[in-house]
Amino acid sequence: MNIEIREYRDDDRAEWMRVHAIVLSLSHAWNYTIQERPKYEGYTSTRLVAVDHEDGQSRIVGLTDVQYDNTPGEVCFLKDSRGGYVLELGRLPECKGLGVGKLLIDAAAEDAARKEFHRLEYWTQDRTAQRFYRRLKMKEIGRHYRFRIKPTPQISDLLMQDRVGAEYVYCACLPDEWPLIKQKYDIIQKHPLEPHLCVGFEIRF
Repeated sequence: MNIEIREYRDDDRAEWMRVHAIVLSLSHAWNYTIQERPKYEGYTSTRLVAVDHEDGQSRIVGLTDVQYDNTPGEVCFLKDSRGGYVLELGRLPECKGLGVGKLLIDAAAEDAARKEFHRLEYWTQDRTAQRFYRRLKMKEIGRHYRFRIKPTPQISDLLMQDRVGAEYVYCACLPDEWPLIKQKYDIIQKHPLEPHLCVGFEIRF
């Protein structure tokens, strides 16, 4: 494979959406599906794609997006300086082991530095991605559980005052609170709504 990392172009949209959908189907990193390519209006962003040039043809095989703080902590977890929150990072499964993810991470850092940002945050619920970031020696900066609970009678009654029904409530808590939360609430365990531990990592440059 002959991999090039370049900026996303408007005419990449259909292929970008296809690659994103494939990556989404194989990962626990996202909580929702999208039908439109994010634009990050009002924010500085980095939007890159990995393109394979082989046999005279080109195709997108990976992607990454970064949205940057306007003020420290606006989109990032850490608040000591303005940083970039990596909302998208993935590559096609047939490219496993070819270094596409690392190329995208390095290129995103280079683009962030050109924009005068000097740190990126990578948060993920996906265990494979967590192992990948640890292999790259990224610093862990936090963790929390993300989960869904069936509404308690009190929550249901409160919402029904405004004629609002709730199938479930999407929640987060720190790991220390997780044992108590599991005892207190009816947590949905069935896929695709099962709980996940979300871990944050950071690189500085």
